[in-house]
Amino acid sequence: MSAPTVLVADDSPLVLRMIEKMLQGAGYGVVTAKDGLEAIEKAFAEDVSLVILDVMMPRMNGYQACRLLKSEPSTRGVPVVILTSRDQAGDRFWGLETGADHYITKDADPQGILELVRKIMAGPRPARGPARRDSVDILSRVNDLLDRKLFETTLLSELGRVARSLLNFDETFASVMKVLTRVVDFSVGVMAFVDEDELDTFLAVQRPVASAVLEETKARLLETVLREHGGAPFARVRARLFTLGPAEGVEEKSLGGFAAFPIRTNQSLSGVLAFGGKAAARIAGDSEVFLQTAAQQAKIVLENSRLFDKVKSISIRDSLTGLFNHRHMIDEVASEFARVGRYEGGVSLLMVDIDHFKRVNDELGHPAGDMVLREVARILKDALRTVDSIGRYGGEEFACVLPHTNHEEALKTAERLRSAIAEHVFRVGSRECRISVSVGVASYPAPRVDSPDGLLHEADRALYRAKEAGRNRVA
Repeated sequence: MSAPTVLVADDSPLVLRMIEKMLQGAGYGVVTAKDGLEAIEKAFAEDVSLVILDVMMPRMNGYQACRLLKSEPSTRGVPVVILTSRDQAGDRFWGLETGADHYITKDADPQGILELVRKIMAGPRPARGPARRDSVDILSRVNDLLDRKLFETTLLSELGRVARSLLNFDETFASVMKVLTRVVDFSVGVMAFVDEDELDTFLAVQRPVASAVLEETKARLLETVLREHGGAPFARVRARLFTLGPAEGVEEKSLGGFAAFPIRTNQSLSGVLAFGGKAAARIAGDSEVFLQTAAQQAKIVLENSRLFDKVKSISIRDSLTGLFNHRHMIDEVASEFARVGRYEGGVSLLMVDIDHFKRVNDELGHPAGDMVLREVARILKDALRTVDSIGRYGGEEFACVLPHTNHEEALKTAERLRSAIAEHVFRVGSRECRISVSVGVASYPAPRVDSPDGLLHEADRALYRAKEAGRNRVA
C-alpha cells in the first residue's frame, strides 16, 4: 500500500521546502503548490489524503481554496489544515467558517505540525471521486465552483437585504420565498416554525396546484417535523397559505417530489424549510448543501420579522380588547385623510360610546365591565369590513375608521352596529344584562372638516348630540 500523500500550498519557497522535507522524512508523499489555484488543480488531479494551505497566497488565498475544496464532492472529505503566520481571532474564525478541519500557525514547533499530520493520517482515509487529470477540465470545474459560490453568496446577500428592509412578516415571507425560487423552481414552498408544542406552517404557492397537492405537502412536512422532533405531538398546528404568482396555467394534480431541510437551534429542531413539486425531486447534492445554509438564514430573517411584527402589534394594540389603541387610531385617521386627499373616495369616522357603562362596573364589578368591553369589541370586528380599522379610543369609547365610505353609508353602518349591540345578550356568570351604545358619525370631504383633527372633532360633536338626544342612537 502506497504512503499517503499530503498536498502543501505556500507561496514561500523556504516554508514549502521545510514542510516538504519534514513530511518526506516521516515517510509521507508530498505534492507542492505555490498558490491557491495550483493547489485546487493538484487536489483535483492527485490522490491526496491531506491538504495544508497557507492563508496569504497569490491568485487565490487559502480560505478561498479551502471553501472550493469543501464545495466539491470529490474533495469534500479530504481534511484541510489552514497554515498562517497570524493567530488572530478573525483568522481562526474564517479558517473554520470556510470548512477547514484544523488551524495552526507557522511559528508553531515543526514537530507540532508533524504530530498533527500523523494524528489526521491515523484516521480513516477520505473517500475520493474519480481524479481529474485534464487541465482544461480542472480549470472548467474551478470556474464552475467560483460561479456557483458567487451565485450562492449573491442569494444569501439578497436574504440579508430582505432582513434589512424591515417589512412586515407577510411581505418578508413572500420576498424570502421568491429569492429561493432561484435555487428550486418549486410548486409549493414551506417554512415551518417549531416552538415547543406549537407548529406554525407557512406555504407559498408559485403555480396552480390541486388541494390534494397542498394536503400532501402538509402531510409530508408534518411527517418530517415529527421525525426530527422526536415524534412528540403538537398541541396546536396552524397553517397559512400565500400565493406568489398569478393563478395561471394548468393545475398540478400531484406533488411530484418533496425535499425538506431541518433547522436546529441549540441541538433542538426549531424549523423546517421544504419544497414540493417536480423540481424538488431534482435537487442536486451541491444545491442541498447550499439550501441547508439558506434554510438557516431564511429562518433567522423570518423569525426576526415575526418578532418585529409581534413587538409592533403590542405597541399599537389595546391589551384588554386586542383592538388598536388610541395613538394608532389617531394615525389611522391621519393616514386615511391623506389618502382621500390623493385619490377619489371618502372616509368616515364613527365614535361609539357605551351608554351608562359606570353602572355595569358598579353593579356587576370591574371584571364584568372588562368582559363587556371585550364582547363589544368582538361585535364591532364581526360587523365591520376587513378594510375598516377599529380601536379602543379610551375607557368605554371605540373609534371606527371606514375607508371609501360617504356620510350616508356611514350612518347606515352606525345604525347596524347600534342595533347589533342593543340586541345582544351579555352574560356575566349566571347573570344576563343588556347595554346600548351611542354613535357619532363624521365624514370627509365635508364643509366643516379640513384636517384629521377636524374629522375627530366632528365625530365627537356628533357623539355628544346622540347622548344629549337620549342615548342608544346615531347622530
